Amino acid sequence: MDSSLKMISMLGVYRHVCSAVLMLCLVTTVQSATLLSDGKSLYAPCVVCHQPNAWGSPDGNIPSLAAQQASYLIKQLAMFKSGTRTGTAMQLVTAHSTFNSEQNIIEIAQYLSSLEPNPQPVKGSGQHCRAGKDIYAHMCGACHGIEGRGEAGREVPGIAGQHYPYLRRQIDQAAPIHRNLVPRSMALALRNMRDTERDAVADFLSRYGECEPVRDSYR
Repeated sequence: MDSSLKMISMLGVYRHVCSAVLMLCLVTTVQSATLLSDGKSLYAPCVVCHQPNAWGSPDGNIPSLAAQQASYLIKQLAMFKSGTRTGTAMQLVTAHSTFNSEQNIIEIAQYLSSLEPNPQPVKGSGQHCRAGKDIYAHMCGACHGIEGRGEAGREVPGIAGQHYPYLRRQIDQAAPIHRNLVPRSMALALRNMRDTERDAVADFLSRYGECEPVRDSYR
C-alpha cells in the first residue's frame, strides 16, 4: 500500500473514531439531562420546606441543599428513611413513596448537587468570624476541606455558605454525631467546645470568604 492509500485509510479510521466518541458524548449528555430532569420532579415532596431552589428556609433553620455533595445526600436520605438518623419532618418526607426507590434517591441527590448554591445564606453576627476561621482550620478542615466543600468519597458534606442557625444547631450535636467518625481526642474536643467557639465556627462558615484569621479574637 503506497503512502496516499495509507493516509486515506488512516483518515477513515480517524473519522470512525471521532464519530464514535461524539456519539458517546451525546448519549452521556442526554442521559445526564434526563437524570437531572427526573431528579427535579422527584424533589417535589421536599419543596415545601427546602424551597424550589433548595436554598432552605428564609429563617435559616432548614438547611440549603443546593450544590451539596451527592454522596452525602444519598447517605442521609437513606438514614432518615431507615430511622438511623432522626428528624420528625424528614421521617414523614422519606415515608413518601418517592423514597422507596434507591434510584430515585440517587437522582434527587444528583439534581440537588447540580444546583447553584445559595448566594445569601442567613449569617451570624460577624463578631467571631475571623476567630472561627482559625478554629475551623484547626479542627474541621482536614475532613470538610479547607474551602468547606466536603469530600464525595467519604460522604463528608460541604458546609461553607450554609445558614448560621442550622450550622449552630448541628455544631451543638457534633460530638455525638462524630463520635464514631473521628479519633476519640477529636470527639472530646468537639464536646468541650465553648459556646463562643461554636458561635465563631458557625459565624465563619455562614460568611465564608469574608473573614481573615485572627487567633483568640473570640475571647
